[in-house]
Amino acid sequence: MNWTVLVLIICCLLAVFTVWKEYQRAKRSHLFLRILASLLAITALACIALPINYSKDITSQNDHSAILLNTGFEPDSLNSYKNSPLFTADKSITKAYPKVKFISLNELQNDSSKITKLHVFGYGLNENELLHLDHLPVVFHPQAEPQGVTSIAWERKLKTGETLKVQGKYKNERSRSVKLVLKGFSTQLDTLTIAAKSNSDFELNTVPKNEGRTVYHLQAIAGMDTLADENLPVEVEPVKPLKILVLSASPDFETRFLKNWLSENGFSVAVRSTISKDKFSSEYVNMSPLKVDHLSGTVLDKFDLVIGDLSVLRSESTLLKQQVTQKGLGLIIRADSSSKASSWLQNDFPIERSNVKNPPIIPLIIKDIKVKTAEIKIDPTFIRYQPGTQPLVNDAQNHVLVNTSLVGAGRIVFTNVNNTFNWMLEGNKNDYAAFWSLLITKAARKVPVTENWSIASQLPTINEPVQLLLGSSSAPTQINADHSIISPEQNSIIPFEWCNTYWPTTTGWHSIKQNNGALVWWYTYNENEWQSIRASKKIADTRQYAETYQANASVTKPIHQKLRIEVPKIYFYLLLLAACTFLWVEGKMAPPNPPR
Repeated sequence: MNWTVLVLIICCLLAVFTVWKEYQRAKRSHLFLRILASLLAITALACIALPINYSKDITSQNDHSAILLNTGFEPDSLNSYKNSPLFTADKSITKAYPKVKFISLNELQNDSSKITKLHVFGYGLNENELLHLDHLPVVFHPQAEPQGVTSIAWERKLKTGETLKVQGKYKNERSRSVKLVLKGFSTQLDTLTIAAKSNSDFELNTVPKNEGRTVYHLQAIAGMDTLADENLPVEVEPVKPLKILVLSASPDFETRFLKNWLSENGFSVAVRSTISKDKFSSEYVNMSPLKVDHLSGTVLDKFDLVIGDLSVLRSESTLLKQQVTQKGLGLIIRADSSSKASSWLQNDFPIERSNVKNPPIIPLIIKDIKVKTAEIKIDPTFIRYQPGTQPLVNDAQNHVLVNTSLVGAGRIVFTNVNNTFNWMLEGNKNDYAAFWSLLITKAARKVPVTENWSIASQLPTINEPVQLLLGSSSAPTQINADHSIISPEQNSIIPFEWCNTYWPTTTGWHSIKQNNGALVWWYTYNENEWQSIRASKKIADTRQYAETYQANASVTKPIHQKLRIEVPKIYFYLLLLAACTFLWVEGKMAPPNPPR
């Protein structure tokens, strides 16, 4: 205010002095115009020194937008949003762009009354971060999905002898191919090539040889460059020794080799072979002898699996049906000459004969194993596929040779291959082990599970909350995560499920257990691992959030207000220049003073 008064006083004094000087000037031509030009020049100086504003009535909407920058954003994409404030929750972005204000998502939530629309750039936010937005409307500007592994899946827990399958999708936009390598114990276990400029599914397999917790690696290699080296934690648990009853129509090599292989792998085995009518020979390995000449429910309750020729099992049909359907007993049926007869044992496995006259010698294809077996002679028959069954072994023509189906509480496996001992004679022990391990795993009686742990997060990360879900028939009284005690929260919809939230602070293996239950292990990743998958997941989560809470769904109300607009100074500079130019030109063109 003092500055305005001072400028006005000076300008008024200057105006009086200028007018007086013009009247005192000897050259009196164009006196009025010179006085007007002088006053305009003084007025322009005053307007340059003082802020000149004017008011305007406007109607606006309460649309206050802000921009949240995340990893992966392109600076050029912000050209259309220069007037909106820039925020980020990533410190690395603040270091690269100091003008971007760092803000925690909680602070953004507190400012949500001022922000009516949030523009999210980059790969977006994960599920936990989106919760902090508290239904704030979002406009998502996603970046292109990054290169690399964009999805991944594998079983974290396996039994001894099971196959580790690593499946996923790889995006390769490079001009050359990328080789994916599955490594374990510094050994290359399986490889696959992803073609250039492609987005391909992949699958890598291996059979872990060591029990316990192991971290395998998935590497992406282009030429001499290693593009990625990601961790694949796997826990291999020993197989609980099963009790198996083998019923043979007569002593044969197939039964003999099977008994030896089962005993070598720690199974408890009882073998009953028919010698003549109502006469049997019995052998017992890794178990105490018991009467198996005449089967009963009490005897079968002691076994997890029965392997037998169809003709033998048919004679115990009624008893076996009760044990399989009601008590979950597993059953492996070996086809023989009685396979064409009708029985519940064979309802799902009708036999058909191929057009080949002589028994073919061919390799077999075992489920989940990419490499074919060594050649073996088989009968020229196969199992006709039926809906509701699951083929386990096929030939190259996709004829089913081993099939399985559920029957009540148990499972039946039907095999048409009866001379697998030839693999052992020829030294193909891996094929033999793969064949019988698959059949036994599929058919064996399932042990009731008293508790079941699962992890809601696909990639648990340090310093982020991890949801550990417990399925249990009884309420847990205490949960121990590493060396901390956490409180479980019961699911309001699923009463036998409890959610346990834990914040891991270190990478690697962590343990959790309930009450006196078994110790369960799980793995925590560093935040820099699996970047492509994390980015793809963030894009999907943020896109879903933006669709749910769309920006145009917010209610905007008209606001009537007076807006003070400042007059640009350039106009006053031009006025001053024009007035001064007139005074100078007029002085040059005026006639000389008259002689006295």
